[in-house]
Amino acid sequence: MEANTTTQSTVTATPIPEVALATNIARSPSQIFQGYESVNGLSLSTATTGNVVTEGAASTVNYSVSIDSESLSQSLEIDQSLSVGFGPFGGGDEKMKFFQSLNVTTYSVTILVFARHSIGTSNVVDIALKSGVSAPTTNQEMISFFRGYGDAYTSSITQGGEYYAAYTFYSQTKEEQSSLVVDMKAKGIFDVVTVDASLQTKLNSYVSSTRTRVSFNQSVTGIRNPTLPDADHIIDYALAFPSLSLDAPAIIGFETTGYEHVPGFGNFQPIAANRTYFIGQNTDDGCLTTKLVDIVELQDQITWIKSVYDFYGGYTDTQLNQVADQANANRNTICNQMQAYQNDPTQSFTPPTLPSLQYGTPSLAYTLSASPMWGGTGGASFDDVDVTSWLQNKTAVSALQLRTGSRVDKLIVTYKSIQGQWVDEHGGNGGSTSNVLTLLPGQFISRLNGRSGSRVDQCNITLTDGRAVGGGGSGGSAYDWTVPTGAFVMGFSGRCGSELDAVQGICASFSPAKWHQ
Repeated sequence: MEANTTTQSTVTATPIPEVALATNIARSPSQIFQGYESVNGLSLSTATTGNVVTEGAASTVNYSVSIDSESLSQSLEIDQSLSVGFGPFGGGDEKMKFFQSLNVTTYSVTILVFARHSIGTSNVVDIALKSGVSAPTTNQEMISFFRGYGDAYTSSITQGGEYYAAYTFYSQTKEEQSSLVVDMKAKGIFDVVTVDASLQTKLNSYVSSTRTRVSFNQSVTGIRNPTLPDADHIIDYALAFPSLSLDAPAIIGFETTGYEHVPGFGNFQPIAANRTYFIGQNTDDGCLTTKLVDIVELQDQITWIKSVYDFYGGYTDTQLNQVADQANANRNTICNQMQAYQNDPTQSFTPPTLPSLQYGTPSLAYTLSASPMWGGTGGASFDDVDVTSWLQNKTAVSALQLRTGSRVDKLIVTYKSIQGQWVDEHGGNGGSTSNVLTLLPGQFISRLNGRSGSRVDQCNITLTDGRAVGGGGSGGSAYDWTVPTGAFVMGFSGRCGSELDAVQGICASFSPAKWHQ
């Protein structure tokens, strides 16, 4: 790459601007030399000047697999501290917002496809304070300087465009995460050296076969009205991205440098030390941001578990609720310190006690049960339900239909999850087709009754709102089963051939979440 040097013009000195920081929203710097508050991600006024070295264009297409937030943020080349996205003000640049949208949990595994096309990078050299801006010497001067200019200056800015696509697999325990990684390695999608069309085929196969809950997210910057690919074509899009026209170049990267590195700046150590306390240096597990990220991951997992409870009609998990309250309080404690840093960045901070992190990470727990099996031993067996993956993906019966005559010829069940919808049919094509019984959100099967002998002679299925579908004849003996309190029917198993030979309802009920260190 060729480097060109230009001289930054001198700017007329102005008094230190007093900024009402509490009203700001975190955003990345928009120009070289701009002041920056590293902990909360606030772009402020400019206190420095110097020369600028410009580097030429560059393009990359990368693939990575991350098992924690820190490595994922590095793979995304996020320049802001994660405290920015999860702190008291929120906001951040587009990559930070994309990172937040993934709702990463403690044991998530994220596959990232990342294409980057920069049109140039500006780097600061020969840094100095602007004429008329004085280095602070007293404690109060440091506070005033910080409020106007932050704790660092923008020392590098890269413009261009980026495309990022992520599959996030939400394993719930360390053991599940390790198993997932082993499986990915076996399928050739973990340690990938070459990003090519064959990788897309491997990804498609893996995602379609996994039992783990998975989400897909993608975003692009640098293009005004982009047309994003479907999940089956992200590799082709990423490989082609460097050749696409960037009609709206964005700031895709920046670096900041603390003012203490400006020659002759003087004492800035209290603020520099507090910056390290909050956000560390590179990846520092001892910094407060690491604890903040741990709490956010815990909250994401708790929120998801609660959403599963709500989807299936509700469940009270006392300990989960208690830890959720603690996590919220602990996050507020950290955010309060971040705000206190704004008010006086020179003060001493004591690491807070964070009891919510003592429990570990919760995983969904349930008990599996079933109704009696009604009917005989003819036909072949079927079992619609994979309870573990179904609960993770919020799977439920969405429609029911029967074919009946003197007996039950076929059971037709439509299932729906966050991944899609499908129909399972069990039996033959004799008899007549009933109306379709559609289940609305929050409605479940409450009762199964009918008659059975060597086959299912009659079947009636009643919902929690009283609606029902049924049919069949008068053979066999009567059966009548009500779903136990606290349980919900996930689906069906049984036997079938040309008719419905046997049937039973498969149920699940929640238990208090299990906690894992």
